[in-house]
Amino acid sequence: MMGPTQILAEYVSQTSFSQLPKEVIQKTKGIVLDTLGCGIAGYTLASHEFHWIFGLVKEMGGNPEATVFLEGMKTSASQAAMTNGVLIHTVDFDDTHMGSISHLGAPVVPSALALGEKVGADGMALISAAVLAYEVAGRIGKALMPSHYKYWHPTGTFGTIAAAVVASKLLGLKADRVEQAISLAADGASGMRYCIDFGDFSKSLHPGFAARNGILAAQIIARGAAGPKGLLEYKSGFCEAYADEPKMKCLTENLGSSYEILEDSLKAFPTILCSHTPIQGTIKLMKEKNLRLEDVESVHFRVTPTAPGQGMNYAPDSPLAARLSIPYCVGRAAADGYIAMDQFQEEKIQDARIQQFMKKVTLESVPQFVEKYPGTLAAQVEIQTKDGKRFQDESIYPKGHPKNPMTDKEIQEKFRRLSLNTLDRGQTEKIIEKVYGLENLKATKELIDTLIR
Repeated sequence: MMGPTQILAEYVSQTSFSQLPKEVIQKTKGIVLDTLGCGIAGYTLASHEFHWIFGLVKEMGGNPEATVFLEGMKTSASQAAMTNGVLIHTVDFDDTHMGSISHLGAPVVPSALALGEKVGADGMALISAAVLAYEVAGRIGKALMPSHYKYWHPTGTFGTIAAAVVASKLLGLKADRVEQAISLAADGASGMRYCIDFGDFSKSLHPGFAARNGILAAQIIARGAAGPKGLLEYKSGFCEAYADEPKMKCLTENLGSSYEILEDSLKAFPTILCSHTPIQGTIKLMKEKNLRLEDVESVHFRVTPTAPGQGMNYAPDSPLAARLSIPYCVGRAAADGYIAMDQFQEEKIQDARIQQFMKKVTLESVPQFVEKYPGTLAAQVEIQTKDGKRFQDESIYPKGHPKNPMTDKEIQEKFRRLSLNTLDRGQTEKIIEKVYGLENLKATKELIDTLIR
């Protein structure tokens, strides 16, 4: 009898592009474009805050087999995927798989492009590898959440396995070797959750490390190493070690008839996802009731239990910490009526009005929301004004959620905004064209060439 790891490995090995539904292919292309947009924005930010990463990659060297976005330098596939993964997650504007609460695009897309460039994979192979990575990592995430989130950053843990699946598929590994690659990646999966609580820059490193380590796991197995097997279900293996009560049936239930990538959510704001429904509710009430910042006495949110344990930093001291702070995000939204990249600059964070407003923000965890609004980050907002009035609103699905999706046009417009200060219009449109025609590419290099300045 096959165990879950073997079943997943067989599925990865045997599934081809021709078996994927059209909606899955289209969803994947939107995720790829969105992820590349985040990488471009991250590159611009990295030029100021993370500039050391480019020098580090040059110092590490490596065979010139894959490309670092925009910078154009060549290095090994694992190092290129690591660097690009860091750039993508730096602005916290990348996708979130809802069942695993992980940013899978940041390790998956750079892994696919880096290894795809190395082996000469076509566009159909890239799409297939990405879809299968989301499938395996998403299912593992569902099995381990929510207890996994107590200590671990899912993007780092599940992302490592996702990258191993990408690499296994692009390297053409047979099922028994895919099982070993998944197990070996699981053995080295890491990333602590503390980075979310404190806004530590290591959060941006996690998907990069995941991409690098996942690729290395598959490459090691491809070289003939005898890796572990069945590590997901083993009694002292990944699932038992990383969750209190893993739901093992999630690993294989309805495999092949449902697709985890369809449960992926894109972001309308460059902030932690649990802040999005509070932001939406705040903007709506402030506009509808014609309120000014100085009119507000207090703002109280009733939220799903997953949110209060994170995002409650009342003294963010960096752009990343501000993006992870619900009080700052809703304060900025209340003041400006929108949330955008330029609101996370140092002078904006230190705005005395916002610093004062943050003290007025409180959150209440509502366990009943888990059953009432399953698979969401629902939030109810109540604003009390200084003249004693109370206004309430409810926001269930953040924009970009599978049940409140961004259209292809909206995804493309977001990409244009993120590319505005880095690429000219011609190059921007060329990237959009290549991504939305991804299945027609003869080689990954056709897309890579558009990503070099």
